[in-house]
Amino acid sequence: MRRRIITGVTGFLILVPLIGLIPSTWTWNPRLFETLATTISMIVALTLLNHSIGYITGKAIAFRTGRLIRSMELLISLPLFLPVLLLSFGLYLTWIRLGLADQFVGVLLVLLLPTLPYTIRIYTNAFQALGEQMMEQMVLIEPSRIKRFVFLTGPMMRSAIQSVTLLVTVIALSQYALVTLIGGGVVQMIALEAFPLYSGNSLIAAKEATIWLLVLPFLIYFVQLMLLEAWVRLVRRLLDGRYDSARQ
Repeated sequence: MRRRIITGVTGFLILVPLIGLIPSTWTWNPRLFETLATTISMIVALTLLNHSIGYITGKAIAFRTGRLIRSMELLISLPLFLPVLLLSFGLYLTWIRLGLADQFVGVLLVLLLPTLPYTIRIYTNAFQALGEQMMEQMVLIEPSRIKRFVFLTGPMMRSAIQSVTLLVTVIALSQYALVTLIGGGVVQMIALEAFPLYSGNSLIAAKEATIWLLVLPFLIYFVQLMLLEAWVRLVRRLLDGRYDSARQ
C-alpha cells in the first residue's frame, strides 16, 4: 500500500508540470523537422563515438593499476571537475583555426567533453563487474575480437550499452550553451530552437519543440531496446545452431 502511494505521488509530481506543455493546437513546423533531423544525426554520431572510445578505454583501464592509469583517469575525468563551458572557450579559438567552428563535426567533437567521461566510467565499471577471469575465459573461447564482442561481450554488457546511449542522448539534448558557442547558430538542434521560441511570441511552436525534447530520449531508448533484443535472440540462435552441429 505504501509503495503504491509513493509511486502515485511520484508520478503525479512528474506528470503535472508536463500538462502545461500540451499545445492547444498542433502545427507542422518545417523548420522544426529540419532541426529534428540534425539533432537525431548528431545524437547517433555522438553515441557511436562514445561507444567506440568508451569501450576501448574502459577495457584498457579496468584491470590495470599504477600511476599512469591514475593519471589517465584524472585526465579523462577533468571535464567533470572543470566547467565545460570554460574548456569550450579555449576549444572555440582552436576550432576557428582548424575550420571546425560552425560545423557539424566541430559541435560533435565538443559534445564529447560532457559525455565521454561518463561513458568511460560506465564501461570501466561494466568490465570490472564481468571480472578479469571472465574476460580471459572469453579469449580462450573465441580468439577473434569482433566475434567475441558479437557473441559474448556485447550481449553481456547490454545494460551498460543502454545506459550509455540514454545518458548521451539526454546530455546532448540539454547542451544549449556549447552548441550555441561552437555551432554559431548554423548547426541547429532542438534546444536552440526551443529556447528562443519561449522568449518570443510563438508559444505553440515552443511547446512542440519541448515535446520533441521529451519524446526523443524515450524513442531512441525503445529503438535501441528492440535492436538489442533482436541482437541477443540472433546470438542465441547462432550459438544453438553451433551447439547442435557439434553434437551431431
